[in-house]
Amino acid sequence: MLWGLSGPLFLLDYVTAVAAATAVALAVRSVTGWRTRGAAPNTVELAYLTDRAGLACQVGVAALHRTATVRVGELSTLTVDGPPPPRPAPLVRALHTALRRPQTWAAVLADPEVNRALRRMVGRLVRDGWLLTPAQRRRTALGTLPLFAVAAVGLTRLVDSAVEGRDAGAPPFVAGLLLACLATLLGGWWLAEVPETGAAARRLLRRLRRAHADLAPEQRPAWSERGTDDLLTAMALFGPRPLLAIDPRLAAQLGIDNDRTRPTTYAKTARR
Repeated sequence: MLWGLSGPLFLLDYVTAVAAATAVALAVRSVTGWRTRGAAPNTVELAYLTDRAGLACQVGVAALHRTATVRVGELSTLTVDGPPPPRPAPLVRALHTALRRPQTWAAVLADPEVNRALRRMVGRLVRDGWLLTPAQRRRTALGTLPLFAVAAVGLTRLVDSAVEGRDAGAPPFVAGLLLACLATLLGGWWLAEVPETGAAARRLLRRLRRAHADLAPEQRPAWSERGTDDLLTAMALFGPRPLLAIDPRLAAQLGIDNDRTRPTTYAKTARR
């Protein structure tokens, strides 16, 4: 027996250690960013929490379109016709300013005022605890270290067995340990990718999606009978697809794909 443990016993101990290390990593992730301060996020900020800057800007343009009418011109340019909505969010105001002159959607996203509004919005979300700070993300990633430590122990046993010519267990248990080590490394790598949203933000999004389940694209809401608030809320929580039902041409200019039915929240898109 290698290390004084038989193959089955070591494999059992290894699986138990992996379960404990995974529980630690998940616990650290679930409590990081648990508390917030300040006001709850508005619709544009909810869109940022859901799918970052792209969706936030799309929701902002949808808000403008309901009050000021965003027009599609030649050469795929966009322009706004009318005043902004009353008491607009800073990002909506910046988008309105950028669209006073015809320009493409890519140029709008690169506009200095739009980017400045985005940075200020992100700063508030971080300050109020809805988005994690770099330090919080590092601490959450460090919570996966026990998983990598357990995997290192398992791999050390396999290498020690091969180098010393000693028996690490019957072939099935050796193969099982190897697969378990690989699975542990993959799990640790996946958990090391820390979401930018804190636990409070993820909890809020889940609660709002349950409360507004009737606005999900799968329910096929009749948007002609819905108001602006419902449209913007649906886009902020479930992705930009509802705009396709309101103005397909504008939606196409904003890069909204009919096949994209859900936001890429869980793909951990990079913060702008």
